[in-house]
Amino acid sequence: MPLGIVVTDLDGTLLGSRHQLAEADRRTLLELGRRRILRVVSTGRSLHSALSVLPEDLPIDYLCHSSGAGIMRWADRHPLRSVNMAYAEAALLADELVRRELCFMLHFAIPDSHYFHLHRGKKPVPDFERRVARYAPFASPLSLPLAGPRDMSQALVIEPPQSGVVYAELVQALPGFQVIRTTSPFDGASTWIEIFPRGVNKASAAAWLLETVVGAGLECLAVGNDYNDLELLAWADHAFVVGNAPVDLLARFASVSSNDAAGFSAAVQRVLARH
Repeated sequence: MPLGIVVTDLDGTLLGSRHQLAEADRRTLLELGRRRILRVVSTGRSLHSALSVLPEDLPIDYLCHSSGAGIMRWADRHPLRSVNMAYAEAALLADELVRRELCFMLHFAIPDSHYFHLHRGKKPVPDFERRVARYAPFASPLSLPLAGPRDMSQALVIEPPQSGVVYAELVQALPGFQVIRTTSPFDGASTWIEIFPRGVNKASAAAWLLETVVGAGLECLAVGNDYNDLELLAWADHAFVVGNAPVDLLARFASVSSNDAAGFSAAVQRVLARH
């Protein structure tokens, strides 16, 4: 079947280590446009954060932000879809995370998901403090019971490096939520645990675009670099990870060169050569 949509992660995949788009990757995006293949950036960043790093003239068609909770048409910045957490769910989640004495942020509903309440757990987590410092203008202390009623978008728990215990426990304890892990963009070692309404992930956002915009009978290519890309990579017809991905992802999926060596373009060219 012909290729209809290309979905790429942003940080560590499409963007290089200095958060810049390589000229080779820009040319690849333009070529995809000429071929009428849908170009999608899918990132864990909030809408506000993604817009702060993406050039206005980036040649893409759609932006999936907040790990797929929000979808925006890029040409006119028109929001197409958002999935938020009902107040009752958010209140229960906040109570559970406080009970577990975790360091976490509870983010407001899309499109204001760069604002958050914060809670410091029993043990200090340096990477949590780094994120609080980075986004201090948008932070406020969490108080319980949760003020409302208002929807929220997600919770973000930050776990120290080389632990992994909290993520496994939350997956088991929160069956009604989507629990996604990724590697901290700050220290490259801590684990960030994103908690969304059930069914929110990069794969579900891509599937919505494929069904709603592209149409049936076309294939999807996905390119990623971290654990929050797992659902997307497993769902896509063609899946690649760039060379800077964790070792276990490199063993599981086809790999290309790193994000600093136009790995995105290498993945696209491999698939286009087959069609």
